[in-house]
Amino acid sequence: MDPAPSDPQRGLRSRRPSVSRQEPRLQPRATSAPKTVEPQPRAMNIAGLEFGTLLPGFCAEHPGKIGRDYVQTRARTYDLLAEQGFRTFRIPFRWERIQPVLGAPLNPDAVQQLRFQANLAARVGGKVILDLHNYGRYVRTLDSGPVECLIGHDHNGWVPLTKDDFADLWARISYALCGLPEIAGYGLMNEPHDLGPGVWVEASKAAAEAIRSCGDETPLYVSGDRWASSMHWNQVNPSCPWISEHKGPVIYEAHCYFDHDGSGEYELSYEEELERDPTLPFRFTARLEPFLTWLNENQARGFVGEFGLPVQSEQWSRLLPGFLDALDRAEVSAAWWAAGEGWGDYPLSMQPRSHGFDASPASIELQRDLDG
Repeated sequence: MDPAPSDPQRGLRSRRPSVSRQEPRLQPRATSAPKTVEPQPRAMNIAGLEFGTLLPGFCAEHPGKIGRDYVQTRARTYDLLAEQGFRTFRIPFRWERIQPVLGAPLNPDAVQQLRFQANLAARVGGKVILDLHNYGRYVRTLDSGPVECLIGHDHNGWVPLTKDDFADLWARISYALCGLPEIAGYGLMNEPHDLGPGVWVEASKAAAEAIRSCGDETPLYVSGDRWASSMHWNQVNPSCPWISEHKGPVIYEAHCYFDHDGSGEYELSYEEELERDPTLPFRFTARLEPFLTWLNENQARGFVGEFGLPVQSEQWSRLLPGFLDALDRAEVSAAWWAAGEGWGDYPLSMQPRSHGFDASPASIELQRDLDG
């Protein structure tokens, strides 16, 4: 998602509850059209461990409390999602909680939380992609209070968060989790943005090298710059892949939402969006094309790590068949944003209810796709 530049608080961070209760020119297909290509796997984001970061005072020194400020998803959610055909789960988590002091050992409780989610996925025959959900940032106490530090950025004459800090984190995560068969990949950083030219490329290279130097061949999921925006991919990222696959697979990750600004907030109704833009039913083509073209030209692996829309809207849900078919033809898998037990009435939530999985226009389209 790529929020409007005039409002830095918009976008994915604003889609989190602050407390736990809370190739080329692709053409759409009709909903009833038969599949002509092999369906790609569909994954599900399981949000919760990254919640609570908008609470006053959140930082590495005060990361919140599990069960109150952020959420550990339980077995029932995995059971119900697996019944619907999901077998890959993207698990967001926060740097401040897993490494409260930069350069220091990991918090064993936070590591165990990731292991627990991986075990729940394995229990239903699934795997997890671990997603460091920090946007290229780390909140720590400096001066008189919490400061959001950006990788490579100066703060009063020094750099409190470096690419070496980032590499150190991933070396430690690799050491702690390498070899677990239920881990399908490491998502190096969710939606990095506004770090400055070349900063994210160099930071992601450093993290990848740290992981590979441990002998860890786990697939790496590497987000693009500018909030991993699929529609800006070729504008803000290098013209070719920037991390070597010599020691293990690398998958480049973009995110794609269908509202007017690509933020995923869906502030306007479908009717209001359509009045503004009569090409709305085909908007996904322009959103996907830069990313899919880049993948095709570079023979690179790709993944849409987040896509979603208001699940109860029949109008928005009609965009899904064409979007998913475009991904199938490009051989790119994707993950819905999101399930998780702390969403409440969040309109994009596909969290199963206690009695089972509720049918919604969006879930019906996804289920049709999962059923082939």
